[in-house]
Amino acid sequence: MKESEGMDEPVYIVSGYMRSGTSMMMKVLEGAGMKARYNTRKDEVLGEKYGRTDYHPNPEGFFELGRKEFDDPGFPGIFAGELIKVLHWRLKGLPSHPYRICFMTRDPKEIEVSYLKMFRRRPPFVLQKYHELVDGVVRDVNARGDSEILLVPHADMLKDPAAVLARLFRAGWPLTDLEKGAAQVDPSLYRSRPETLAEVRDTVPGLRTDMPDCLS
Repeated sequence: MKESEGMDEPVYIVSGYMRSGTSMMMKVLEGAGMKARYNTRKDEVLGEKYGRTDYHPNPEGFFELGRKEFDDPGFPGIFAGELIKVLHWRLKGLPSHPYRICFMTRDPKEIEVSYLKMFRRRPPFVLQKYHELVDGVVRDVNARGDSEILLVPHADMLKDPAAVLARLFRAGWPLTDLEKGAAQVDPSLYRSRPETLAEVRDTVPGLRTDMPDCLS
């Protein structure tokens, strides 16, 4: 690709805080017709790692790029017109380029439950100010002047994925099969519920209890 090619075509991004439904959305958008790019070997390695545990956090895949893709001299233009996953902490440092960002949001208690199940340790304290974090991401993206961001609640994807996809389609996302995309949501994978937080905390050996409750 020549340097001038693809400069005006946006890169489509699914983002969010870890354990907020980004992989689910990647699968949904791929099903809806978008070309999703991710490191399949990374998926294999993570799948092998968690496949040996009692809890597999992403049985349908992680849909992540590897470091080499982000470090590629052609990034982000090599993904123009395509869909990639970029966790929230990478957004602020993205090179200048048009981006269309679907940012997944979720009840922070659910994020903590999922994080505890996956990593067996308390998540970063940033969950204490989760909503402020999301507001800051939106401000940063809007301040760029080259990008657009839409917030998509995890709960909405479970309740009515077709409506969410219709919203993205109206916003200009290149979706070709909304029905197929919506069908990718598997409600049985909604396993991290806020009412189980105390119970899940009790299952983590050595979890510090002298720390302030980051969700109080």
